[in-house]
Amino acid sequence: MMHLAAYIQGVGAAQAAWRSPRTDAANALGLDHWIETARVAETACFDAFFLADVLAIGDQIATDATERPDPVAVLSAITGFTERIGLVGTSSTTFNDPFTVARQFATLDHLSRGRAGWNVVTTAVGASAANYGSAALPDHADRYERAEEFVEVVTALWDGWDADAIVGDASSGRYADLERIHAVAHSGKHFQVAGPLPLRRSPQGRPVIAQAGSSGPGMNLSAAWAEMTFTTQWDMDSSREFVARTRELSAEHGRAPGSLRVLPGIMPFVGSTEQEAQALAREFGGFVDVAGLSAFLTHHLGNLDLDDVDPDAPLPDLRPRLAENASVSRPRLYIETALKEGLTLRQLAQRIALTLGHRPVIGTPEAIADDLERWFTAGAADGFIVLPADLPQGLKDFGEQVVPILQERGLFRREYTGSTLREHLSE
Repeated sequence: MMHLAAYIQGVGAAQAAWRSPRTDAANALGLDHWIETARVAETACFDAFFLADVLAIGDQIATDATERPDPVAVLSAITGFTERIGLVGTSSTTFNDPFTVARQFATLDHLSRGRAGWNVVTTAVGASAANYGSAALPDHADRYERAEEFVEVVTALWDGWDADAIVGDASSGRYADLERIHAVAHSGKHFQVAGPLPLRRSPQGRPVIAQAGSSGPGMNLSAAWAEMTFTTQWDMDSSREFVARTRELSAEHGRAPGSLRVLPGIMPFVGSTEQEAQALAREFGGFVDVAGLSAFLTHHLGNLDLDDVDPDAPLPDLRPRLAENASVSRPRLYIETALKEGLTLRQLAQRIALTLGHRPVIGTPEAIADDLERWFTAGAADGFIVLPADLPQGLKDFGEQVVPILQERGLFRREYTGSTLREHLSE
């Protein structure tokens, strides 16, 4: 079966989606907005509701609604209003500690009865460092070295309680068997953690681990630990190669085939006709503030200084200028795409702004279903992270118009058969 996760960001992933009459920016942080959006995704039987995070705001806040509430708080709040959909939250390994993250997501797994997932990321936004008392980000390699140890500690903490550690014998007064609760006693380069967690093993044993990163170290981290990976892919052949390489790395880590799902991001624009879909995409493109694109693109290209780049000339090869401590894979993809297609800086910025850098899929419900089926059957994806341009309407359009076609073709579930996120991903 194809797997689908809904990427949720404010009132939509398209830059300046708040300007659309289809959105309600004033209610973007209200609980009812999150509940409605989660229920839309659950009605469509999505595997997961995926909440991203950024630990700083940039100058783009002047023209774009990029406020970021805490993912764990939001997901915890909506557990009681959903029943089956997985709840995946992002938490950085760069500016957190393993004990806190392990406890937060174990708690979320208990609250949701086994639907929690942790999206592992390393922070690549330079402004975040100043919010956590650092002058600059660690180098890219150092961030991933820390991330590897971080995940190792978190999983050890999750495993610290045996499944049968709670005895609960009221007659004898014995609540827990101490021999079934284990210290972690981790002593490493980055962390010293005694353990165990102050709560029993969670319903899934371990919450699901997701990962968003397509550089070499990111792929290795995903292959070693993740059960779903979120990637940016614009070309089907390149995506197929990425999937194959990820599976090879997973096998090298001794993992079973099928234990990792690769989900490229897409932004759908659904219309009753091709012309209507194209008009909707143009409408959202028109919300993009051209004057604010410089700050936006600087952020997405790893904080490159672009002052000497003519915005209306073909983009020069900026790859040698990419900073080692910035995000690597996505800026490289953007630059290589611009070089291949002869895009100017302005054209590249507008494309990234509209879709957060992910692949736009524009057309009728049937045409979009055809596109996703091609990628899926070609082995270029195990499914997709769906980034609605606007929320909740963009997600409703996809869930009510595209998903039924995928279901009719036997590509996607008609109803949930499992109750945990791991069970959804195992289909």
